[in-house]
Amino acid sequence: MDDVAYEDLPGVYRIPPEILTEIFLYCYHDNSVYALRTEAPFNLFSTCQRWRLVTLSIPILWRTFNVVFVHDACRPSLTVLNSWLDRSQLYPLSFSLMYQGQNTFLEGDHSSTKKLFTPLEALMLHLSRWKNVYLDFSDLPHNTIFQPWSRPEPTILETFAIRTFEFHPRHTTLLVHTFMDWVSSLAESSPTLDRFTSYGGGYISRLSGFNSFHAVPWSRLTTLTLEHVSEILALFILQRSFSLVSCEFSGLAHYPDWIPDDQQAGPQLRDEIFLPKLMVLSVTAENDIDGFWGHLIVPNLQELEVYMLPSTRQWHQGEDLVQFLRRSGSVFTAGSDTMPTTASALVQGPLTITRGPPISRLVLRNCNMRSRLSACAKLLSDSLKDLSVIDKAMLDDAIMNQLTFPDRTTDSFAESEEGYVFVCPHLEQLILRRCIAAADGITSRMIKSRWDIPNSNSYHGRVKVDMDRESDAHTRKLKSVCLEFSDPKHAEDVFVLNDMYSAGLEGGVIMKKGIKLAKRKTLLGNIAPSNVPMLQPPPLWG
Repeated sequence: MDDVAYEDLPGVYRIPPEILTEIFLYCYHDNSVYALRTEAPFNLFSTCQRWRLVTLSIPILWRTFNVVFVHDACRPSLTVLNSWLDRSQLYPLSFSLMYQGQNTFLEGDHSSTKKLFTPLEALMLHLSRWKNVYLDFSDLPHNTIFQPWSRPEPTILETFAIRTFEFHPRHTTLLVHTFMDWVSSLAESSPTLDRFTSYGGGYISRLSGFNSFHAVPWSRLTTLTLEHVSEILALFILQRSFSLVSCEFSGLAHYPDWIPDDQQAGPQLRDEIFLPKLMVLSVTAENDIDGFWGHLIVPNLQELEVYMLPSTRQWHQGEDLVQFLRRSGSVFTAGSDTMPTTASALVQGPLTITRGPPISRLVLRNCNMRSRLSACAKLLSDSLKDLSVIDKAMLDDAIMNQLTFPDRTTDSFAESEEGYVFVCPHLEQLILRRCIAAADGITSRMIKSRWDIPNSNSYHGRVKVDMDRESDAHTRKLKSVCLEFSDPKHAEDVFVLNDMYSAGLEGGVIMKKGIKLAKRKTLLGNIAPSNVPMLQPPPLWG
């Protein structure tokens, strides 16, 4: 190419380095979880010498990587890892470091542990640049000795995720305790840390602070995800996490999750745990967690997901969930930004709370609470836009009728002294899977009433719905409906719903696997039987 005039070069060779830089940045691929050689920057780096030089001049391309190591090697090699660290220059680092060897024993003496953590030692030299980090040492050999580092200097760590050790009686004392204490001290020395995640089924009590010297700075976190945590420890962490905006607990249960060797009492809990900033709460429970809801006050909650695992016994906390919504709604109604001194009095006193927190999305899965679902819907009626109910027959005729938009042209709908009130007028998304216990035709009637809403604002004065806003009719119209019936006797529902889907309603309707839909019943008044002759009209009189 040196002997070819510049104007005769192919177009790709005439692209200025500045333009190539912008193109490469557009192709940038986050390699902090999986480092694929077919993705940028590795494919760009190996294309040609010119592209190699350009990629080496862009340090941001080398700031994310994934490292997998075993007891005597790592991928990428230590030499390549150090070259990536040098290429990233002073940019913040996002990476994952995972051990993927056999979880047995390390052969030979413990001196081989020194080689085991060589990749970590290389990364520790750049500790001040750690920004988003995931550490998975859960498969380390049981007899590994984790050498603690001195207390780290302040870092710029923002996101920190770990996978915990499954407890094993052959673990050395210098593995689990030392590693968890080091994790706590690292998180504690990160003033910018606001997202923390703990995966796996190991104990996390040594991160909590109630039986360890160091602790994750719970008060600074805005996002928290914990797997395999007890009800008590979750509440203990929440009462110190008053800045949380999003929280997820997976595998919540009653088991003790502090190390059995620690002869210490469990965490001490306050009667009322006030979380003024929490907006998203997701709970997956292994058994009844009735005590969990009894402590929480979340006045600004907007999304709530509750999933009871299929292996759990019957769910008996419907009333606890309703009381949680009432208690949180009482604080929300009062408009308080700090912990109210009379929160319990608002719930237990003569005042009747008719509004819960401003939840717009509610997901209930495998929660057998038919008798209290109506109360939840009424408390969240003003704000609920997205409702998902999955498994367990919870929606019967009564609940479906409460969700049905009344027909303004008839007087057949139920009427009380104060007027008819139907719930959740602002629903836009609806998912009902294997949870419908209503008779055939009632579900489709409810959906049709919400999808095909009249334009008139006159409802005989009986329906208590705010019709003053000009866009209110639009916000009340269903946009998407996904249904799955587990009872074959829903032929009328399926027939009517398919007509609505054909007319533009988003979503779909299916039957549970292995269930065959029954035939649709027809009425003599609508369709004449084939064996009845059609009578001819009489002749005209002349």
